[in-house]
Amino acid sequence: MICVVIPTLNCIEQLSSLLPQLKSFSRVVIADGGSTDGTMEYAAKNAIVAIGAKGRGNQLALGAKYCCNAKWYFFTHADNQLPDDIKNIIIQHITRHPKSAGYLKFKAKSKRFSARFMDILVATRCLLLGLPYGDQGLLISKTMYNDCGGYLPQMLFEDVALIEAIKRRFGRKALRSMHGHILVDITKHEREGIFKRGFKNLKLLLAYKRGISVKKLYEIYRTY
Repeated sequence: MICVVIPTLNCIEQLSSLLPQLKSFSRVVIADGGSTDGTMEYAAKNAIVAIGAKGRGNQLALGAKYCCNAKWYFFTHADNQLPDDIKNIIIQHITRHPKSAGYLKFKAKSKRFSARFMDILVATRCLLLGLPYGDQGLLISKTMYNDCGGYLPQMLFEDVALIEAIKRRFGRKALRSMHGHILVDITKHEREGIFKRGFKNLKLLLAYKRGISVKKLYEIYRTY
């Protein structure tokens, strides 16, 4: 069984667009961080709701615990737009690469030319560094997830921590791009400027790689 896990926080509009895409999945878990906009009420009518954790790392880890008999987890963000044939894409990956985690190709949900440049930058990061972010979705077997320690209780870079754990434990070949693109909302990037915000995020990533505490980096991130 494949279990879908979605962390949420005041995103009822985005969630109401995403959940219909997941009707073919037998188990969908919404890990909510304390929404006050009706997200939990809507989620409770359409999925399993996991509450009691705040911060995306904590929420994702809690959501995985609600997946019971699932052999595979698919983690995705609430503001993502998945490919129409997402379940077939996932099943195809599991069939062909049962020992590898998978992620979707990034495509910015924007018609601006700068957004296409962002698509190229993300594709380059994934190709050269083997580093997809959480907004690209992550398909991972329960066995691999547990062997890598799962999502860490971090407010930031919980996705990077798990990806790096996968590569350390199983090698880079254990992480593969799946067929299909995931549409990602880049409103915040466009509001501030794609290159300006991208540079800020890169500085944070490099600081994280140098060992600067996540707590300190999160305080900086909150000022963006």
